[in-house]
Amino acid sequence: MNASIPQHLYGFVDARFLHGLDEQYAGQYEPCVLFGLTSVPSRAWTFSILCESGAQWARVPLHMLRWELPSKDQHPLNELQMWDCHGWDFSVTQYEYLREMACAYRQRNGSLINGSYWFTADHTNNGYSLYPPEHKCYHFILLEDGSGQIAAQPNNRILWRDDSFTKPNQPLNYSVVSPHTYHSETSKQNAQNTAFTQDQKSPATCP
Repeated sequence: MNASIPQHLYGFVDARFLHGLDEQYAGQYEPCVLFGLTSVPSRAWTFSILCESGAQWARVPLHMLRWELPSKDQHPLNELQMWDCHGWDFSVTQYEYLREMACAYRQRNGSLINGSYWFTADHTNNGYSLYPPEHKCYHFILLEDGSGQIAAQPNNRILWRDDSFTKPNQPLNYSVVSPHTYHSETSKQNAQNTAFTQDQKSPATCP
């Protein structure tokens, strides 16, 4: 249910969350460190944070956090995260290849929001994640549109920008992943029967 974030982030929390959602704190933000992530099935991702006051808060929802102070209107939670969490169990990683890579994610209306990669969370041990067409990993993206917000988006809503490899404006005519699963133990011959530990006829030689 809980995991450490691979790279903690110095950011800001919406002061309304710290004061019972009191609207008199609208537009105010308190510096904090984002260091933990929590998954509860059928709910949005939440974070554990440490405030400058020394207070530590758990289960702060995604839309109440900022990686930088905002200079424009904010995106609602259902645009930052399209799908609720699939289960209690998940892993977190920060892919070296994607670290700080520029990208853009697609909103429900089809518009693109620019950002950069932070880290990835991936659920396991639940029916959705084990069924290939329903599986979704969540890439956490620091938005660069002035909102200061953080999005959690699956693969099929993100375009990545590696200037040395990716080619913008390529046609995207892919399909949803097939429900087929892949298994190596499908042969009629047991692989152990041909392993070196079973070969008694001649010593193994290097090719």
